Amino acid sequence: MSREPGEPDVEVLRGGMDNAGAVVRRGDTVERPAPPHAAALHAHLRALAAQGFDGAPTPLGTFDGGRRERLGHIEGEVAVPPFPARTWSDDGVLRSVGALLRRLHRASAALPVDRGVPWRTGLADPEADTSPADSLILCHNDVCPENVVFRDRVATGFIDFDQAAPGRPLWDVATVARYWVPMSGEGPRTLDRLRVLADGHGLDAGGRAALPRTIEQAAAVAREFSARRVRDGDPVYVRALAARGGWESWDRHQAWLAAHRRAFADGLLDSRYDSRAGSRTSRSGTDSRTDGLPDGLTDSR
Repeated sequence: MSREPGEPDVEVLRGGMDNAGAVVRRGDTVERPAPPHAAALHAHLRALAAQGFDGAPTPLGTFDGGRRERLGHIEGEVAVPPFPARTWSDDGVLRSVGALLRRLHRASAALPVDRGVPWRTGLADPEADTSPADSLILCHNDVCPENVVFRDRVATGFIDFDQAAPGRPLWDVATVARYWVPMSGEGPRTLDRLRVLADGHGLDAGGRAALPRTIEQAAAVAREFSARRVRDGDPVYVRALAARGGWESWDRHQAWLAAHRRAFADGLLDSRYDSRAGSRTSRSGTDSRTDGLPDGLTDSR
């Protein structure tokens, strides 16, 4: 790609499924495909900044007939495949994601949600339409590792708000759990990590009790989102489904979540459980379990 003298270097940014290869950094700005509702989304990002939230990109307008947008670049590191091991092992990283999400939610709660905007609904909270209006915020809906910016292993920014839509704050926490714990059933620390996230976000007892069921809902929504893309013949999603192991893998995953819903809820609410130590403390003060799983909770292998 040629450039004029003095023009900033252009870097194609890695990561993402929907906009792979279409996002570039040009100096201090990022250029990417603009969603149809870019004007409303940009207004929301500016309003977040006015509320004191500095963890979202600064919108700088659209160009190319409104087909592309410019955003301020957030300095830091973003995980891209193959993801570093700390993505799913460093509890400090996860706790910081939960804390940053809490800050986003506090700022969002002070802003009105315009239900007249055609927000994207593919990954949105299915209970948004039936929830009280004053309980909804504009959720991010896609806080995956590729959409979080870190400095010194602390989450400092969220990017790619394209999937933002009205929803319960808990919906965002559930999607973060799916991506970051992760809810795969492939290790003994699932409950440990869930509690780290809940602690980082500051979930109350009601949120902790409802989180496992909401994670199940998020998995079902993500599955249908992928299924639509596969039915449309999107090669990115067709390959991703094959790499995952087909729909049978989804079946096993969703069955595992349902089977462990109660155990996760009990563990999240157990005041004797210390997520930092990965144990539950008995009344005598000794650790009654050290594998990070409450009674009745097993991995899916």
